[in-house]
Parts: sequence; structure tokens; C-alpha cells
Amino acid sequence: METSARTKFIAAILLGSSLLLAPLDRALADQAAADSLDTPVSSSQSSSGNTYNNVHHFGLGLAWAPMDMVQANGSDVFTNVGFVDARYWFNDRFGLDGGIGFGLPQVSPRSSFLATLNVEPMLALITRPHSLFYANLDLIPALNTGAGLPSAVTLSAGVGIETEIADISRLAWFAQWNPLSLNWNLPNDGPTETGFTFLGSLMNVMVGFHYYF
Repeated sequence: METSARTKFIAAILLGSSLLLAPLDRALADQAAADSLDTPVSSSQSSSGNTYNNVHHFGLGLAWAPMDMVQANGSDVFTNVGFVDARYWFNDRFGLDGGIGFGLPQVSPRSSFLATLNVEPMLALITRPHSLFYANLDLIPALNTGAGLPSAVTLSAGVGIETEIADISRLAWFAQWNPLSLNWNLPNDGPTETGFTFLGSLMNVMVGFHYYF
């Protein structure tokens, strides 16, 4: 009798325990199943979630940059240069920018006309779907058609940021700063400003926008 009662008591405890633990086991099993389903999606999202939206799209826009040229008498002439600019991101790391710029000196007489080219490879350092932060290497030959101002070539390096405008996702603005530059004024018998500078005299900043098609 005592053995039968003890057996029934143990069976009742086991049955009660199984009934109490069943919801917890079911919840843990459901959570494990959900995790197994979510894991590939999460990894996929993480691999593509940082890709810039405008990768593989051609961007066309306008840009502006100040330029400091040196006259034959050694004085500075500041010129605002406007660019027709194009940009293409081959992937979420590498892009290429190029443009044609024109400017007039801000001093009288304004008979000079400045024509520039801009060739700029870019390496994205931080990418997000709506923006990216990049390093750039910029080559700008500038040809002056008037007397008194030299032509010039500059090679500069720096960083920039590009981000989409919220309500127009295909329209993105950018700003960049090239604190390190190497400048040559031409011809060689004219004033020279060759050297490395952190505040440079030749297009150390540039701002603009692109519309991506």
C-alpha cells in the first residue's frame, strides 16, 4: 500500500512538473525556431544594409570652389569657380568624380578667363544607405587665358561627405576639404607656390550636388 501510494505521489509530481514546464519549453522552442529563421535575414541585411543607395547610378550636378591665383606682382586674386560635375560610384567603396569649371577673377580688370578640369578618384571609408564618408585624391589643371595670372596644376588629398536629401532620394549634396595639396604655378618663370600646405591656395574646399539617374 505504502509503495503504491508513493508511486502515485511521484507520478503526480512528474505530471504536474511536465504540465508546468510545457509552456516554457514551447516558448523556448518557438524562440529558437524564430532565431534560426531570422539569422540568415539578419546577416543578409548586414551585408547589404551599408551599401549606398546611389551605387551604380550616374550622378550629374553642379559644384563650386574658391581658387586663389597669384598675379605677376605677387598679389593674390581670389576666383570663384563653378563646375559642371559628374560622379559615379562603381561599388560601395570606389567612385570617380570629374568636371569642367570656369571662373573669372574678382579684381579689375576681369579680362582673364580661367578654365579648369577636375579628376578625382574617391575611396569610401564609411558607407550608409543614405550617406557616405570618403577620402579623395584630386587632380586639377587650371588654364588662364589672360595676362597677369599664371596657369596652374594642383594635386590635393582630403576627405568629403555625401548625403541624400530626405525628400528627393536621388538628389545628394556633398562637401569636401582637401587640407593637403601640392601646387605648381605655370609658366616656370612666373610666381610659384609649390609646396605642401594644410590650408593650401588652390581649391581646398568644394561643395555641390548631384542628381543620380
